[in-house]
Amino acid sequence: MNKKNKNNQLTFYLILALSAIFILIAFYYEGRATERFGEGHDEHLKSFKDAVENAIPPQVGVWFSDKNEDQIGIENELIRRVAGADGALGRHYRGSFDHPDVHINITCGYSRNVGAHTPDVCFTGSGSVQETPVETFTVDYQTAIPDPTDPKKTVLQDRTAVFKTAIFSDATSHYKQRVFWGWKGVGTGWVAPRFPRMKWNSNEPICKMYVSILEDNGYSKQTVDTLKVAEEFMKLFLPELDKILTGTYVLPEGMRVINDDNIKENDSTENVNVNPTKEEDEFDLSAPAPAISETPVTGESSDDLEVKSEEPKPKDNSGDEDDPFAL
Repeated sequence: MNKKNKNNQLTFYLILALSAIFILIAFYYEGRATERFGEGHDEHLKSFKDAVENAIPPQVGVWFSDKNEDQIGIENELIRRVAGADGALGRHYRGSFDHPDVHINITCGYSRNVGAHTPDVCFTGSGSVQETPVETFTVDYQTAIPDPTDPKKTVLQDRTAVFKTAIFSDATSHYKQRVFWGWKGVGTGWVAPRFPRMKWNSNEPICKMYVSILEDNGYSKQTVDTLKVAEEFMKLFLPELDKILTGTYVLPEGMRVINDDNIKENDSTENVNVNPTKEEDEFDLSAPAPAISETPVTGESSDDLEVKSEEPKPKDNSGDEDDPFAL
């Protein structure tokens, strides 16, 4: 074998060895990114999950919610895997005539999953119609942070959140809603990049939020200025999220939502249904938001009600014929 053939052979083996090394390195990093070698246990993701499912305030300004109606987590394994959500919260904030209801949905998971689904893709794919082009929506707000000169005090910091927004309609339900969506990572604000999975590493935990507002107020059916309502709501809501969606937030003792393990350990929760029926346990993403009660508030105190219950008045049956709800 001459010298030229030996050099060609050495070059071939060198290229083969370098290619093998490159493939092994790529395989290793791909495995790390996709958890091929086992489930990852990211403390930032655990912090996001605890905050999303347990610590988001039930009242925001004039908007309030009923925690019993919250949709916490995703019990359907197929939906959970498709959404890539390790933690999730769906909540209905009720407003008033001047402050329309607001629906929020927050999920947290790894960027490769949570960054993949947006309403302009998912909503239209499930039958909804996109009525307007996707636009950028910004909110300027202030949040309290520790004072650098005195950690015991706080100072206000100006921040700007960026979301995408569009109006969608559902032909079967005959309603239109404006949806806002954006993402937040560890150490970042709320942003809405065109390609979220390119902004964060694939195994980096992030949170995604949808804020939905109907285009009519549900009372007079008049068109609502949803951009104005969203700005007012988010100016109050985002500072609360900034306190807990840090990636380092630790859930205080006693704030975790009750689950079966808590029930077994705590004998005082005697009235909790440990074995719910199938209907109670299902997570229905298609279920409409609970209707707003139209029962007027009388303004009577609890003391007044107790006095009346002790001294009931004789029943007057004179108006029963006109009252369909009379007993």
